[in-house]
Amino acid sequence: MAKPYGGYEFKFVDGDPPSRYICAICTLVSCDPQQVTCCYNTFCKTCLEQLGLSVKQPKCPLCQEELSFFNDGKLNHEITALKIHCTNSEEGCEWQGTINETGTSIDTHLNSSCIYHLVPCTNECGEKIRRSTLETHLTDNCTQRIVNCQYCKRKGRYQLITSNSHLDECPDLPIQCSNEGCNEKILRRSLASHNETCPKAIIPCEYNTVGCEKRMKREEQEKHNEESSLLHLQLTKEELVLTEEQLQLTDQQLKEATETIQSLKSKVQEHENLLTTSSEVLKFSQCSQRKEGWHSRGFYTSPGGYKMSLHVYPNGNGDGKGTHFSCFISLLGGEYDDILEWPFQGEVTVELLNQLEDKNHWKEVVHYTEATPDECKQRVSKGQESKEWGYHKFLSHAYRSTNNQRFLKNDSLYFRVSVKATSKTKPWLH
Repeated sequence: MAKPYGGYEFKFVDGDPPSRYICAICTLVSCDPQQVTCCYNTFCKTCLEQLGLSVKQPKCPLCQEELSFFNDGKLNHEITALKIHCTNSEEGCEWQGTINETGTSIDTHLNSSCIYHLVPCTNECGEKIRRSTLETHLTDNCTQRIVNCQYCKRKGRYQLITSNSHLDECPDLPIQCSNEGCNEKILRRSLASHNETCPKAIIPCEYNTVGCEKRMKREEQEKHNEESSLLHLQLTKEELVLTEEQLQLTDQQLKEATETIQSLKSKVQEHENLLTTSSEVLKFSQCSQRKEGWHSRGFYTSPGGYKMSLHVYPNGNGDGKGTHFSCFISLLGGEYDDILEWPFQGEVTVELLNQLEDKNHWKEVVHYTEATPDECKQRVSKGQESKEWGYHKFLSHAYRSTNNQRFLKNDSLYFRVSVKATSKTKPWLH
C-alpha cells in the first residue's frame, strides 16, 4: 500500500527489487514512477511534487539540473506486478499477491478477505478489530451492541443498559430492604408493598389515633399490645368521652343551623310574597253622594302584568242589595295580554283600610280558580271588561255604621287591592 507520499514499504516475495525501481529521494520502491529528463533516474511522483513545493525553481536532487520529468508507464507496470506478502504476514496471514494487479492486489485482499486486517466496528463504537474477531466483538464486547437488561428485559445499547442511569431506575432490579435486620432483596417495583408487610419495618402503634405514641418494629406490635393493654383501654375510653362531647356539640350546632335555615326560609318566603304580590291603593271619594256603583281606574297587577278594575256598590248588589257593600273585580284589556297566560288564575285581596291606624282592616280574598266562570277570567279586547267576580256581601251596612269613624274620613273610603297571580308557563308572573 502507498503512503500519502513516498514509495512502497512492502515485503517482497522474491527479495529486494532491482535498484532501478528505487526512488532516489525516499529510497523505497517507486510509487507512480517518474523519470527525470536530465539524468534519467526514477523518483516517486509524490516525492517530486513535495520537492517542488519546497522551492520556487526545483532542481534534480542527483544532478542539480533544472527539474523536468515524465510518467514512466512501463516501469510502473513492472513494479505493480511484483509479488508481495500481506502487510499482516507477521500476524500470520500467508497471502501473496501483487501491488496493484486486478484481482490480486493488496488493497482488494485487505478490504475483503484478510482475517488479520483491522476494520472499524460496524456499531460505530470507535474501536478497530481484526476481521476474524469482529463478530465476537459485535455480540460480546462492543459497548454499542444491542442487549436485553438481565432484570427487566428492556432492549437497548449495552453502554446504556449497564449504566447507572438505567440501573438506578430499573423496576426489576433486586434491592436490599432498607429496614434494619431484614435481609430480603426485593424487586424495586415491589419495595413499597414489601414495606407494608416487612416485620422489621418501624411502624406507629395501632392505637396511635387514640394517643399511644409508641413506635416499634412490626413484629413487636403484638407484644406491645399485650404489655400496654390497660394503657390502650384508658386511651380508648378518653377518646370515646371526647367523641361523645364532640357529638353533643355537633348536634347542638346542627340544631342551631337547622333553626337558622328555617328562619332564612321564612324570610325568603316573606320576600317572595313581597315580590310576587302587587298592591294598588284606590280612593273612593264623595261617598255620601254616590248611591250607584263606583268603578276604579284601571291598574296593572305588576309591571307587564294583567290589567284590572275594582267595582264598589255602596248600596249593595244582588244578594247584598240594601244590606251590604258589594265589591267585585273585572279584567280589562291590557297592553301585555299577548304574552300572559289565560285564563287568569290567582288571588285578589280587597281591603277596606282602617284610616285611624294600620291594622284591623276589613278584607276578603277573591279566588280565581278552575271553578271560576270563564266569562270572569278570560281575556277581553281593549276597551272592554270581563264579567265581575267578587262578593255581593263584602261588608254589612250595620258593621260599617258602627265602625264608620275607622273607615270613613273626609267622606272618602280607601281600598287596597293586592294581586298574586299564578301561572304554570309564565314564571315571571309569580
